[in-house]
Amino acid sequence: MAAALWGKVYINDVYAGELRQEPGGRCVFTYDEAYVEAGRPSIAFTLPVRTAPYFNEQGLHPFFDNLVAEGWLRNAQARALKINAENRFALLLAFGHDCAGAVSVIDPAPLKEPSVDVGDPLAAAALGSRGSLSGVQPKLLAVKDGRSFRPARRDETSMFVAKLPSGSLRDLVENEFLTTAAVRALLPDDEVVHPVIAPLVGIQERALLVPRFDRLRSGTRIHFEEFNQLLGRRSGDDKYDAAYEDMASFIRTTPGCTQVDVWRLYRRILVCFLTGNTDAHLKNFAMFHKPDGLRLTPSYDQVAAALYPEYRVLALSVAKAKNLSLERLKPKHLIALGDACGLADAVMREAVEALDRRRGAAEEAVRAAAKKADATLLGDGLLEFMERRWNGTFSSTGQYLSTKRSDAATE
Repeated sequence: MAAALWGKVYINDVYAGELRQEPGGRCVFTYDEAYVEAGRPSIAFTLPVRTAPYFNEQGLHPFFDNLVAEGWLRNAQARALKINAENRFALLLAFGHDCAGAVSVIDPAPLKEPSVDVGDPLAAAALGSRGSLSGVQPKLLAVKDGRSFRPARRDETSMFVAKLPSGSLRDLVENEFLTTAAVRALLPDDEVVHPVIAPLVGIQERALLVPRFDRLRSGTRIHFEEFNQLLGRRSGDDKYDAAYEDMASFIRTTPGCTQVDVWRLYRRILVCFLTGNTDAHLKNFAMFHKPDGLRLTPSYDQVAAALYPEYRVLALSVAKAKNLSLERLKPKHLIALGDACGLADAVMREAVEALDRRRGAAEEAVRAAAKKADATLLGDGLLEFMERRWNGTFSSTGQYLSTKRSDAATE
C-alpha cells in the first residue's frame, strides 16, 4: 500500500482520476484533466465528470465504499494485510483490481504484498485474484478451465463469482440454485442469471458458479452500479434503510431511464415476495451504464431467505410499511407498490396473472433443479412456501384491485 494512501482509478483500463485519503480521514476523488477534456463518461452516477474534486468527510465516497469487500472476504483481506477490517480505504487499494462493474482502484506503489495463509486454501484462492466482492457469504472470483472451474488469478479476467456454503445458513448454495430456477421460470421474458453447481478446483466444497454479466470473454468490463451506489448510500446497513418504491422513483425521474424498466422492476419485486426472497435489498438490484442511459442488469442474488426463521421480514419497506413480515404482506401492498411505480391497473393485474400462469412451469423447474442439486427436501420446502405465499398474498389481488377502485369511484 502507498504510504500516503492514494490510488489510481481506472474505468475499463482508462485512467480516470485519483482517489486520496487525507489526514483525519477525509477522502478526495479528482478526475484526471485529460479524462475530462476527452469528454469521457462519469465513473459513477453520483460523480459526474468535472474538474473540481469531490470531497467526502466520512471516509470513502458511497460509490467507492460499496466496492469494498464485505463479510468473510473483507475479514480475510484484513488478516492478509494485518490491518483493522474497518480500514476500508486500505482494503480497496490492495484488492480493488477486480471490482463489480468496470471501475478498478490500483495502488501505484504498494509497500508490501498481502500475507496469504497457505494453510487456508479458501482464503488463499479468494485473495489471489485481488478482487473485491460484496455480500457476507464466502465467495471468490473464478474462471472455467476446460470442463472445470477454478479460482481466478490476478492476471486473468474472472468470468464467474463462486459462492461457497455458509456455516450459519444451511444449504445456502442449493437454496440460491433452486430459487433462481424458479425465478427464471416465472419471468421467462426477463434476464436472469443462470448459475450452476460444481466443484471448485482446490476447494473441498462444491460452489454455486454465477456467470458475471459485467464481463465479456474478450476481457471487456461492463459498467454497472447497484442501487445502493445509485442512491448515494454507504455500504453496510444503509442497503436496508430504503423502500422498494425508492428504486422505482429513481428510474422514473432519472433522465435516460425507460418506463419499461419500472415494469420489469415491479415484476422482479413481486417474484421476490412469491419466492420468499426477503433479503432483497438495494445491493441486489442494479443498472448498467449504457450510451443512451441506465438500464436494469439481469436479476441476481435470488435466495429464498424466508426458509430460514430469522429472515421472515422484508429487507425494504413497501407501501410505507417498515419491517413487514411476509405473513402480513397483502394485496393492498402489491397495489400500493404498483401505484408508486406509476403502473396502470391493467398492468398490475396482468403482472400477477402472468405469475399465476407460470406457477406450473416454476414447479417443474424447481423439481428439476432439486434433482440436479440432490436437494429434494429443500425443493419441496420451497414449493410449499410458494404455494402458501400465493394463497396468502397473490390469489385475491385482482379482486382486491376491482373492489378498491370501485369503492374509490363511489366516494
